[in-house]
Formats: sequence, C-alpha cells, structure tokens
Amino acid sequence: MKKIKITVSAAALILLCQFVFAQSQNNELKQHTKQLSDERSTIRKKQREKEELMLKERVFKRELNNLNTAIKDAERKLEQLSRDIKNAEKHLSTASAEYNKSYEKQTGWSRAMLDEMDYYNKMTFLVSYEDDPVEYKIRRAALQYKKDNFDKEAKAVNLSTAEMNKWETAKKKLLALRAEENKTANERKKLISEKNNLLKSTANKRILVEEEIRTHNESAKALQSLINKLSEAEKKKQQAEAQSAAANDKKQVKPAAAPAAKTQRKKSLPWPVEGKVVLKFGKSKHPELDTYLISNGIKIKASDFSQVKSSDYGTVIFTGEFRSYGKVVIIDHRNSSFTVYGQLDQILVKEDQRVSRGTVLGKLGKGEDSVLYFEVRQNNNPDDPLLWLEKKTVNN
Repeated sequence: MKKIKITVSAAALILLCQFVFAQSQNNELKQHTKQLSDERSTIRKKQREKEELMLKERVFKRELNNLNTAIKDAERKLEQLSRDIKNAEKHLSTASAEYNKSYEKQTGWSRAMLDEMDYYNKMTFLVSYEDDPVEYKIRRAALQYKKDNFDKEAKAVNLSTAEMNKWETAKKKLLALRAEENKTANERKKLISEKNNLLKSTANKRILVEEEIRTHNESAKALQSLINKLSEAEKKKQQAEAQSAAANDKKQVKPAAAPAAKTQRKKSLPWPVEGKVVLKFGKSKHPELDTYLISNGIKIKASDFSQVKSSDYGTVIFTGEFRSYGKVVIIDHRNSSFTVYGQLDQILVKEDQRVSRGTVLGKLGKGEDSVLYFEVRQNNNPDDPLLWLEKKTVNN
C-alpha cells in the first residue's frame, strides 16, 4: 500500500513538473506573441508610410516631367522673343536713321524757307513787284519750292516718328514678355530643384519595399515552421495521452474525431467570409510597384466587421499575433491539413478548441482592415485556396 502511495505521489510530481514546464512554455509564447504584435504594428505603420512615399515619388516624377516639358517650351518661346526683339531693334534703328535724315533735311529746308521769306520781304521795300512781275514770280516760285520740300521732309519726320514709336512699343512689350518668361522659367527651375530633392528623399522606396517583401517571405517561412512545431507538439500530446491511458488502463470516452480533410473535398469548402478576392495565390505583380509578390494564400475584401468562419472541422492550434499577418487563427484538420486565418481584428476562439464548419473564429475590422488573409496547407505546403473553396461563391 505504501509503495502504491509513493508511486502515485511520484506520478503527481511528474504531472506537476509537466504543468510547470507547460506554463513556462506558455509564458514564453505570450512573450514572443507580444514581441510579434509590436513588430507587426511597426511593420504595418512602415508599410503604409512606404506606400504613401511611393505614390509621392510617382507624383514627383510626373510633375518633374511636366516641368521639364514646360521649360523646354519656355526656352523655345524665349528664343523666338529674342529674335523678335532683335527684329524690332533693327526696325527701330532704321526708323531712327530715317527720322534723323528727314529731320536734318527738314531743318535745312526750314532755314532755306525762312531765308527766302526774309529776302522776299526785303525786296518788297526795295523793288515794286508790280513793276517787275517776273521777279515776283521767281521769288514766289522759289519760296513755294522750299516750302514743298519742307512739307515733304516734315511728313517724312512724322512717318519715321510714328514708325519709331511703333517699334519702341513693340520692343517694350517683347522685353516685358521675355522678362515674364524668364521669371516663370526661373520659378520652374526652382520647383524642379525642390522636386528633385523630394524625389531623392523617397528614392530608397524600392529598397524598403523589397526589404518588406523579404520580411513577408520570412514571415511565411516562420509560419510554416510554427505549424510544424505545433503539429509535432499536438502529436506528442496525443501520444502521451494514449500512453497514459494505456498505463492507467482507463477507459475514456473520446470525442468523435473531426472528419479528415482530403483532396477529394476540393471545391467543397465553404468560404470563410463573403467578399471579393483582391490578392490571388502565388506570384502576382504589385499594383503600384514594378515588382512581383509571392503570396502563400489569398486576400478577401469583405464588408466592415464581417464574421470569419471556419471552413472545415478541426482543432484550433494557434491564436494570437504573428508578424505581418496580424491576429491569426490556425486550425489543424488532421492528416497534415491546416487552414490559416490572418489579419483579424478580433479572435473569438481559444487554442485546443474543437470547431466545425461555420464556427465563428473572429471578426474583421473596418475599411482597409476588413481584408481576410486565408491560407490552406497540405503536408505543410501552401496550396491555392481557390482550389478548395466552393466555386459558386467566387467573386473576383
């Protein structure tokens, strides 16, 4: 009897040690989960920041292209204005020369006319033009000739003055236009300098995005590793329970095993959430970047606060934050078959909980947070979820 008590005490001590070890593992998992939650929050924040910078980079490039085109147009206009100014200066110079020439002639004819009038008046006192009508006619003809030439040169002066004013005005307008074009061109060059500086500040965007893609791929590998570990732990747990039951020779009523997920059940699983597939399985081109992403699952855009439901029977083996996947639920469907539900806003199940088809696992958020990441794995390898989900509800 005493030996039996000692054996029972030893067994209890072993169970206690196992419980303490399990608690230690659980605390370690919580610690890692907290670290993953912080990392995920930082990644999401940086990812949004990078996307905004990438969009700005595209805008800057477009604006720079427009500015460079505008500057080339302005340079052509400035060249034409310079030619027009030279032409105006040439005409102004010609008009000025004509003015000086006509003015000089007008001045000469004016003096000659005044001299002739003075001579005519003097002769009036000395000679009677009535006695000598021929002299009178000569004097009158001479005076008229000089007056006609004076009027002719005066008209030429007026025409050349008008021509000078015309080209002087044209020159002023052209100079003003050139000054305005130069001012605009300088402003555009200043804008180009500013845009180039802004573009340089976002030039590392592609490197950051590639780093994000690398991190995402690492997260996928880490997730697979986690599933492997959890699966192995579940098998060991089941083996330990079986050995314990056999050792104690106890009959236990086991719950009905969940139906195994088989390849024959493709195209038969209900969708975890109703919505539109916005990211397909495998390799796809990024909508904004000239690069490709590799996704091990699909993303489904659903209504705000949609419920996320289990696609099949199974046991919840993981709940919590996991890198860039956010809040995640992983279900073991036996026979090395798993489904992953990521980017949840709320988790409504617990680890080791058995679920059936349609069991509510959690909820999505609002707006851009109402997107579910869904993954199907067979033998720990990702498979295209669209090969498993019912075809009638596909909306893409």
